[in-house]
Amino acid sequence: MMENNITKTLITLRESRNMSQAQLANLMGLNKNVMGRIERGLRSLRADEIVRLAKIFDVSTDFILGQNHTTSNNGEESYHKQQALNKKDIARKIQDIISMAENEPDINFYGAPMTTENRKLLANALEVGLTLSQKKQNL
Repeated sequence: MMENNITKTLITLRESRNMSQAQLANLMGLNKNVMGRIERGLRSLRADEIVRLAKIFDVSTDFILGQNHTTSNNGEESYHKQQALNKKDIARKIQDIISMAENEPDINFYGAPMTTENRKLLANALEVGLTLSQKKQNL
C-alpha cells in the first residue's frame, strides 16, 4: 500500500472537517469501502470525483491534485492547520488501522493472514480503546 500526495490531502481535508470516511463516502455517492480504497491509494479518483471533492471541501481541483498549494481559501487554510496537527496524532493512526482492518481483506498479523473474524475483532478492540482514550482525554 503506497500512499500518495492526493490520498494524504484527501484524508487531511476529511479530518479537518471532523468527517468520517462513511460520511464523505455518502456525500460523494460512493460506498464506504470504495472510499477506504481511495484513501489507501488502491483506487484512483475519477475526474468527476475530484470535482465533487473540491466542492465539498471548498478547495480547487488543483489543490486536491497537489498542483497548487500557494493559494489559500477557507478549505485550504483548514487543510494546512489540520496537516500540522496530524503529524504525530496517534488517534489518526489508530483510525487508519481500524479502516484497514475493516476494509482490506488481505492484511497480515505478525506475517500470518488474518481471517475476516479476526480483522473484525481487531477493529472492535481498537475502536473500544480509542473511545476510552477519547473519554479519558475529555474529547
